[in-house]
Amino acid sequence: MVRSAEPRQSEWHLAESVAERVLAIYADIFGSAAPLFSHVGRAEDDGLSLCDLPVTDLARMTSRAINELAGRDALLAGHQTLRSCDWRVVLYSLTGARTLREAIMRCCECFEAIDWRCGKMTLRTHGDGAQLQLQAIRSGGSTPARCLIDLFGMTEIHGLLGWLIDLRIPVRHAWLSHPVDVFHALNLPELPFPVRLDEGWNGFDFNASLLDYPVIRTAEELDRRPVNNLLFVSVPREADRQPAEMRVRSIAMAALRNAGRLPAFGEIVGSLGGSEATLRRQLAREGTSYRQVRESCRRELALHLLRRTSMSIEEIAGRLDYCDSDAFRQAFRTWTGDSPTAYRQGSAANVRESEMAV
Repeated sequence: MVRSAEPRQSEWHLAESVAERVLAIYADIFGSAAPLFSHVGRAEDDGLSLCDLPVTDLARMTSRAINELAGRDALLAGHQTLRSCDWRVVLYSLTGARTLREAIMRCCECFEAIDWRCGKMTLRTHGDGAQLQLQAIRSGGSTPARCLIDLFGMTEIHGLLGWLIDLRIPVRHAWLSHPVDVFHALNLPELPFPVRLDEGWNGFDFNASLLDYPVIRTAEELDRRPVNNLLFVSVPREADRQPAEMRVRSIAMAALRNAGRLPAFGEIVGSLGGSEATLRRQLAREGTSYRQVRESCRRELALHLLRRTSMSIEEIAGRLDYCDSDAFRQAFRTWTGDSPTAYRQGSAANVRESEMAV
């Protein structure tokens, strides 16, 4: 069943709403939410409400609560709990993959290797769609706590995969294996994706072309991974508009697609207003720079053109605003470890294999 898209009137934004529900359940089960406040260096009785806390603190508190609630659930069911070292092994394995497809397959194998402590993961592809199915290994029925555990876990996996390829993955639909009444009892604001309920599994689907995107993150970056869970990003309370990176990227990508050129930084500033120094600081606070945004746009369009068109390498180099094809080939090898021609051939082979598997 698809959840109704009718708007809810609430003073809570999504991040605060999710945190509030999770902390209330945590306090009811464990007696107090004080350990969660201590986790972010605060005291439960310091007079602050959740709407006074940064979203990063809300995300960390919620993550800690979800892990402990899931651990308790596993113990009550007689299963082993997920250890921090188990998850660390999974993360290290993913950063060693070459493509998103390989990262997902490694994740599936890691989940099995740690005896399904994270549940089971399955990737299915059909045509231009890819569906990531997640199944918690537990006994008993649905509860609000379990619904929140599954929702948080699904969006955490989604954010992790997007971080690996440096692109927020657009979600077509999401699934939660919980009854409509249990989900609606949480009284959450509208989620940033349509949700189908009570269909027996958790997960989401997205464009299958992203499976061939290269993993560009390394193990050394794991400790600096930002909050990219869809439940805790783009919060209206903290920003009335999109993050600076998204606004800059939108202008740069439009120019690259439509005119085959990347605008100078001054042109970006002229479009957005303000000063160059201010925009540089905003990008730096978000952990990026215009140079990185430019390369990300080039990489995304290059992968698309190699997969979806028959344009020559020289033509693609021109479309990407490179001085010549050699400069493009060098950049592409830096991004993926392959030449553009090898990537194009490998991408076509992966598509054929996926179609045969289905």
